[in-house]
Amino acid sequence: MKIITFFSFVMLLSIGVVACKDNSKSEAVNASVSLENTMEASKAQLDKNITELLSTINNKITETENQLTSAGEEAKAGLNAKLDILHKQRTDLGNLAIKAKAATAESWADFNQQAARMVDEVKEALSK
Repeated sequence: MKIITFFSFVMLLSIGVVACKDNSKSEAVNASVSLENTMEASKAQLDKNITELLSTINNKITETENQLTSAGEEAKAGLNAKLDILHKQRTDLGNLAIKAKAATAESWADFNQQAARMVDEVKEALSK
């Protein structure tokens, strides 16, 4: 009888240990996966914004170059300055796209804020 009681106690104890298993590792993995998914979604949205802005800038460059060919000498200086700004914005956005592809999850929050500021500045400049 003592042996049965002893083994019953050991069985109950082992069930208790299994029930109290540490699930913190799986929760940490789920949080990491969630962070990666959020970063990838944000990265995809940033890439889409950059692509749209590059397309708009390329259209503006073509439009400005067409205006430059038919413009008078007085207007050419202003159009050349506008072209310089558009070329710089295109280069900056290209560099931003390269940096976005190389960004890691650890540095993504800071990078995303900087990228959003830059995209907003370019959008504002294009709307003028």
